Amino acid sequence: MSNVIRKGKQNRHEKITQVLLSGKPVSPDEIRQVFAGTDQEKVMYRLSTNIYNIRLDGGIIKVHKNGRTVTAYQLVNCDEFNAEGRYIGKQKVAATPKVVTETVTEVQEVETV
Repeated sequence: MSNVIRKGKQNRHEKITQVLLSGKPVSPDEIRQVFAGTDQEKVMYRLSTNIYNIRLDGGIIKVHKNGRTVTAYQLVNCDEFNAEGRYIGKQKVAATPKVVTETVTEVQEVETV
């Protein structure tokens, strides 16, 4: 996968990713309420497919279940997505150089054979 952020129209699974960006478990009912009354209301018809597409983008989704029933979805690596729900990858932190403060005061002689 490349670290290039995709541009253009937002996909359905990216809209669902926006709902999951808190990193907390979100129930399917809460996702349904977000899209109720919009042109994206059909997103619930293929919710599992959209969750699969989030995983393909690089998302780590934890599925909370009660038996066989899904009670919530949780985006574990929410810090790797931008506000539009697009995968940007792990942000690299600039490494700080180590400062060596020890000094060598004595040099011991080594015997040569």
